[in-house]
Amino acid sequence: MTTMPVQRRAPVQARSRQTVARILDAAATIADEHGVDAVTTRAIADRAGVSYPSLYRFFADRDAILDELMERHCAEIDARCVAAERTWRITSIAELLNNELDLHVDYYRRHPGAAGLWMGGRTAPTVTKHVHARMQTLAGRLHTILVEAELIPAGTDPRNMLVAVEMADRMLELSYRDNNDFDETILDIGRTALIAFGHALSGGSCA
Repeated sequence: MTTMPVQRRAPVQARSRQTVARILDAAATIADEHGVDAVTTRAIADRAGVSYPSLYRFFADRDAILDELMERHCAEIDARCVAAERTWRITSIAELLNNELDLHVDYYRRHPGAAGLWMGGRTAPTVTKHVHARMQTLAGRLHTILVEAELIPAGTDPRNMLVAVEMADRMLELSYRDNNDFDETILDIGRTALIAFGHALSGGSCA
């Protein structure tokens, strides 16, 4: 049984918004430089240059900060994906899945703190919530792209893309599990499986 984090009140004043931004920037920098385990409220406050009472005025605890940071990473990576997708001329399902995989690996390598949160923080309810929500959003968008490109019939079960997205996510997690970066061999094996799934769907093997 899990409990959902208490929603914090969004700051209204510009100074308060700046303080929140500094706190999140500090948390992201610490995670990128030293790993998620190093992200403590004391370290964040010191790095952000804010007092502990100020930090706790905006965030109840460390998990609340990680929750907000995960939301920011999700928004940023989605924005990058959407921008890239608009420039693609997709000719196959496999090509779309391969492109998306490359985008995600590149983002995580540029933001190792995000990879640590995403791949290593799955037991935290605050992170799991965002993982599940983003999987659904991404799968829905890929389904729409493929339908609009006439690469799959409009009646194709959208859960096909959810399976593909979850496969890719699990493969990324497995390749990151024992390293500070992705295991290239596992990435290659996973990519082969993902592309094979795309080819199978193109051939009508999936519902």
